[in-house]
Amino acid sequence: MPVVPPVATDRYYVNHEIGDYLRIAEEAAPHLLRLYTIGTSYEGRPLFLAEITNRATGEGHEKPALWVDSGWRGGQLLGSSCCLELVRQLTAHYGRDPVISDLLDHVTFYVCPRLAADAGDLSLHTGEWCWSSTRPVAAGLTGLRPGDANGDGRSLQMRQVDPLGPWKVSRRDARLMVPRGPEDRQGPFYRLMPEGLCEGGGRATHGGVRSRLDLERNFPTSGDWDPEVCGPYPLSEPETRVVADFFRTHANLGAVISFGNLGSGISMPEPSKADAPLLGRLARKLQEWTGLTVSHSSEPGYLQWAHQNQGLLTVRAEPWNLARVVGLERFDPDRPLDEPEQAAVIRWLDQNCPGAFYPWTAFDHPQLGPVELGGWEWLYSWLNPPPGGLLQSELERFCKLVLGVAQSLPRLNVSEFVEETLGWAEAQEGEDYSPLRKLRAVVENRGFLPTWVCQGNRRESHHHLELALTMEHGASLVLGKERSHGHQLVGIGLSEVEGAVPYTVGDLNEARYEVEWLVQGHGRVYLDVRHPRAGVCHVNVSSERAAHHSNEPVPAPAPPAYAAPLPPPPPPPVRPAPRTTPMAAPPPLAAPPPMAAPPSQPPPQQPAAPQRPAAAPQRPGMPAPPNRPAAIARPPAPAQPPAPPQAPPQAPPAARPVPQPAARSGILGQPPGTAAAVAAGNAPQPQPVPLAAPTAPPPAPAGGRVLGSPPPKAGSPVSAFAAHARELIQANQQRPASHEAPPPRQPAGDFEPFSPGLPMKSAYPSQPVESPASVDFDDLGLPPDPSMDPRALPPLSPLLLRKREKGK
Repeated sequence: MPVVPPVATDRYYVNHEIGDYLRIAEEAAPHLLRLYTIGTSYEGRPLFLAEITNRATGEGHEKPALWVDSGWRGGQLLGSSCCLELVRQLTAHYGRDPVISDLLDHVTFYVCPRLAADAGDLSLHTGEWCWSSTRPVAAGLTGLRPGDANGDGRSLQMRQVDPLGPWKVSRRDARLMVPRGPEDRQGPFYRLMPEGLCEGGGRATHGGVRSRLDLERNFPTSGDWDPEVCGPYPLSEPETRVVADFFRTHANLGAVISFGNLGSGISMPEPSKADAPLLGRLARKLQEWTGLTVSHSSEPGYLQWAHQNQGLLTVRAEPWNLARVVGLERFDPDRPLDEPEQAAVIRWLDQNCPGAFYPWTAFDHPQLGPVELGGWEWLYSWLNPPPGGLLQSELERFCKLVLGVAQSLPRLNVSEFVEETLGWAEAQEGEDYSPLRKLRAVVENRGFLPTWVCQGNRRESHHHLELALTMEHGASLVLGKERSHGHQLVGIGLSEVEGAVPYTVGDLNEARYEVEWLVQGHGRVYLDVRHPRAGVCHVNVSSERAAHHSNEPVPAPAPPAYAAPLPPPPPPPVRPAPRTTPMAAPPPLAAPPPMAAPPSQPPPQQPAAPQRPAAAPQRPGMPAPPNRPAAIARPPAPAQPPAPPQAPPQAPPAARPVPQPAARSGILGQPPGTAAAVAAGNAPQPQPVPLAAPTAPPPAPAGGRVLGSPPPKAGSPVSAFAAHARELIQANQQRPASHEAPPPRQPAGDFEPFSPGLPMKSAYPSQPVESPASVDFDDLGLPPDPSMDPRALPPLSPLLLRKREKGK
């Protein structure tokens, strides 16, 4: 049985070797890998695509998918080897690694190792730098074309002595060329050019490459369109056209990972405001898995088109960075290294990658004359890691990134699909009974990302949750729809950290979708749930009769509960003979003490709580007999003796008034003169009594008014409370004007409300209150009434006046 071989780390693969490796992997794992050719390049080279998934759990187009590619430019050789290493790990570790096994059961990987196949092979065979495609931009161009000039299979640099040259030899290392400064007057000085030959003869007047066409800029995106770089029109190249067609026909794609070689780490497109929290969390995880910095880019091109037009999560990974490996803290691909930084890089290459920098050797150029060839091996130093141990370490880090993004894809799951028999309906087609079954399904998204992946793709009509119900013969749908649509499902990546407090964004109920149907009959019911970005789930449920496959007759079920008659009630239990011993009576209520004078009358005792009689045993669920006493019946209260007659209360003498409660105090007040009597020892010391304490009710008089004693008559002594109130009024009137309260606010109108409280002295000087004038009926303008004498009528109230005026 063939096995998947390891990826070579001592060299880089050309295009046909990539195809050979994928064919060997397909023969070793035919149940996991399928090899396709999605198109051809400009020169006719095949573009290989590997589909990797466990087809035993579903076809590749029925699962959420991740697209991985590389080789959009001729010098991107590391990404092609990383794609082959991904294929090897997925096919060789399935069944051994639980993470890879789970991913291949639920996710599909589409791996395209090299898209710019012509430019890649040209760089590997001749060392010539080709940007992306070998299609010439314009015919008849003259000038220098980079390539192998001396036939050694490498394309290095050329330097030629020129008094006007902008380069000079470094003082730190004679192999380095550094820019010339304004103070440099002593030569020699050089011109620095890529190795190659001049087309059309003459001198090197054109320093361009064979073609400046960039395949990544050939996609329809916003931005300036330069035909020399972007092509004559969008998707004009065969490589870009086959990729766009594949994306359009495979709706299960959710994310794209593309590998480059500019050394800027990981870049993602600028997210929208709604996607920023979730994609920010994912970016931090990518940095944790790879150790590379994550940045956001708005550069127009392939990834911007996939993110904005297709709604995909896009990640650009550029892992190799020579300056970062050397240990330089700051590195910008757009800023050239200074002399100390170049010296540090060349020393590191001498120790770890011998041969990455070639010494300068003389060469007689057929067109330019005497020159020197040497310098950096750009293809295996700055653009790609040198073959060997550095290449192996980059391959391992690359696979962690891909597996992490694949685990974040949305994943559809049907957590519940159950039935419940509600009853039986009329027979159909000779059946004895026809059950009514309620089906209930719960659909969930167990992925990190939502089903729409990116916010711009959330409300598109062709990206919805679809549910299809299929029934066998014998079952029919009563309530519900056979085909319905559900809402988008959020993922588990909702939790967000704001400062130091974690919280959840959004509604957790949006991660599930519940639906119910009512089905009549015994047939098996199938449910297909699918979402273009989250996958497909197939589940089924069947009743007991439909699942019975033997030739024996199926026993009829028990009759339904609502059709069965109610069982007869059981006979009443035999009750024991009544007890002859009478029940103990509760203790009698204490008789109230004889009435005494109000100051010394104690409060009456409260009656004892009646005892609850013991209830006879009763069978659960049976009603009590009619002649049975209630369980909480109270015994009759004993008769109380009649109250003795009492004389009506008399007013106490003026010297010893009865204490009354104060108007706004929590204790009983003392009338004037009581303190002197207490000090002399002639009266008992009164004790303060709280308001919450129970007080004795007033005794019921033998006759007269029921609510209290009659008001004091004229000439009787005034109560202590009234005397005390009068003293407060006099003290209030004698206060100085500085302590007087402001005048109260009067409402609008001529009506002056009545206030029962104590009178409040005005802030203005008091004026004598004039008595209201008597009403003169002659001035009212009333017509005379001959039948009645106005002088004999009682005084008229305002109400009667208004009535008279109304009747006028």
